[in-house]
Amino acid sequence: MAVIRTAIPNKGRLADDAARLLRTIGLRVPSANDRKLLVDSGKGRYQVLFASPWDIPRYLMTGAADVGITGLDILEETGNGVKRLLPLNFGFCRLSLAAPEAAPVQSARDVPASATVATSFPNLVRSFFRRIGTEVKIVEVRGATEVTPIIGAADFIVDLVETGSTLRMNHLKILDVILESRAFLIAGPQSLTTKAAEIRELVSAIESVVEAESRRYLMANVPVAKLAEIRAFLPGISGPTIMNLMGRDDMVAMHVVVKEDEVNGVIALLKDAGATGTLVVPIERMVV
Repeated sequence: MAVIRTAIPNKGRLADDAARLLRTIGLRVPSANDRKLLVDSGKGRYQVLFASPWDIPRYLMTGAADVGITGLDILEETGNGVKRLLPLNFGFCRLSLAAPEAAPVQSARDVPASATVATSFPNLVRSFFRRIGTEVKIVEVRGATEVTPIIGAADFIVDLVETGSTLRMNHLKILDVILESRAFLIAGPQSLTTKAAEIRELVSAIESVVEAESRRYLMANVPVAKLAEIRAFLPGISGPTIMNLMGRDDMVAMHVVVKEDEVNGVIALLKDAGATGTLVVPIERMVV
């Protein structure tokens, strides 16, 4: 079998979550303190390459790596031909337009023509303002974008925002969101042709983790007389699994997979139906 080289961020907001994801599917990924940038993993079938998130799409396009993980913001900014295989459940942020709190503007349409905008995403910013009919001057920066209005280097900024705390610390307010971003699993076009089977296997493994992250495994003892009622609000993947309890004719054991955001509501309904001994446990991987 061909070796699959997976490129993941070497630092930044995606690095830890990308490493955790690969560890969950059984790949050996060293800690951030390890100085190696290319490591063998998975008994010689896999390699992990640590790289700048901005470089990962380029490596995939040249065949230096086969698959990778980076942010949708970078994919949209660079606009190259990598294949987006799977959205991942981390790296959520917003590419946002922000202004000083004292600025007399409330939205992107209030930004005057020829205003200066500091950003690491010049292509996305240029496209956004052209769509709303405003030509701005773009100041391209790498890091510490929030300080540019304070020192007079720009009038506005466009930067990635997770909680907004950094903006508030620097007395900035959000005017508009240009892009909702998250991490993506991607592949290079060359590797998709030459290593199709191997990439499909890796994607399937990662997909099983992604699917499991939003589900929980729920177990409870429920009254036999309430089974029809319980089945109505607990469809599961193909219906709840029902098993007999030793020495009990009036109760059965029920196992079911439910969506994480529905767990609390389901527990309340089960309690109303007379369920006892309810347990909720995380799922590491799930193949649908």
